[in-house]
Amino acid sequence: MATAEQVQEKLGQVLLGVQREGPVVAIEVLELRVGDVAPALLIELDVRVSGEVWRVSLGYKGQEASLVSGDLFDETVGYLALLIRTHLFEWWHTKGTERAAKRMGVRLA
Repeated sequence: MATAEQVQEKLGQVLLGVQREGPVVAIEVLELRVGDVAPALLIELDVRVSGEVWRVSLGYKGQEASLVSGDLFDETVGYLALLIRTHLFEWWHTKGTERAAKRMGVRLA
């Protein structure tokens, strides 16, 4: 099983920096922390979007969490990064209307 530090390092290589959704929305991942890898994968990201800084918490269970239960192959890390990007953009677009999305993020600045 990969450690939280190993997962954080590998994901950081792929996720830190600007993530784009088309030409309009860009989320800059400023910091990434992996709190735990088992039984759930807990990830916290500090992001900047449209001049605002937010802390977003993502939790994965089951199959998604099992992605880090073995060796961290590039394909596995890439897939997990894709999930995280997708969830970040989904959170950004729904944080004002979805209760679950509201709870995922806290505005820092």
